Amino acid sequence: MTEPNQTGVLLLNLGAPGSPREVRSFLFRLFRDRQIFPMPGGRVLQWPFAVLVTLLRGSKVVDRYRSLPGRGSPLLSITRRQALALEKRLRLEGLAWPVEVAMRYSRPFAPEALESLAARGARSLVALPLYPQFSTATTGSSLVALRQSVSRSRNPWSLVEILSWHDRPDLHRAIANRVAAKVLEAGGSHDLAVLFLAHSLPMRFVRAGDPYVKQIEETVRGIADAMDNLEGVKGVPTFLAYQSQVGPVEWVGPDVKRALQELRSRGARRIVVAPVSFVSDHLETLYEIDRLHRRTALEMGFEAFERIESFNDAPEFIDLLARIVLEHGGLRSGLGGIP
Repeated sequence: MTEPNQTGVLLLNLGAPGSPREVRSFLFRLFRDRQIFPMPGGRVLQWPFAVLVTLLRGSKVVDRYRSLPGRGSPLLSITRRQALALEKRLRLEGLAWPVEVAMRYSRPFAPEALESLAARGARSLVALPLYPQFSTATTGSSLVALRQSVSRSRNPWSLVEILSWHDRPDLHRAIANRVAAKVLEAGGSHDLAVLFLAHSLPMRFVRAGDPYVKQIEETVRGIADAMDNLEGVKGVPTFLAYQSQVGPVEWVGPDVKRALQELRSRGARRIVVAPVSFVSDHLETLYEIDRLHRRTALEMGFEAFERIESFNDAPEFIDLLARIVLEHGGLRSGLGGIP
């Protein structure tokens, strides 16, 4: 049992439908969020917009989730495993800090997570978004929802917000190590290029000052520097592209197809894909990268298109999260860097 007034940790994530029947409610919540899709006319038009887009896209998205193992996203189960592993890791540091999960567009929502933390004795809160890079559309939206829930809670909360952790050398080394392992598995670096992938963002966010793209680029530079210190991947060509562009708005690019065309023209025949904005498997990794983009690459004549393993609840990633929490919780970490 956690001591009263103890610190609690809240892992923030987007959420995902756990089954096909949850897809439409998930999409409705997503498109109702004015932080991401601010409709002219305010909330009056936001609801009909969310209903319309859900109706138009619902069937297609349902089919994609049905095609996944388990017929739904594994994101919630993975995030819960991360929370449990982080709680155990903090206990090794002598801290009985409870760790809970709050999703933005699917359960458990922030109010439920706060109730669970309060029931476990927590009053101080460290909010850790599982997005390394900050964007108004992800971390920003999750923190707005959390602040609203904190203000409405029956319990007084002291809140520490972690805005981003994109520039950490231990994150860069961890991704570089995964790239090196996949390159070795693929038979070496000859005719091979590394394609860094991040979820795209509408350009209107960037023009409004959103730091996401700049932070993505900083992450990629850090990983590339770390790769230069590893045998087998030093000097391997790299390229950054963005995925998941949908709809008629202008998105950050280049997209994946354009990136593959460029790499093909440079002589690459095999691709290792390294997502830099995702830490867990979900629809964008298991379906979009592993199926759609892989199919495109093979049709373009590439001999191989392989993605590095996601962090999920790997011990080195849990160590990384523990270091972040301890640093922001005002405690010194005894955890060393990832080799």
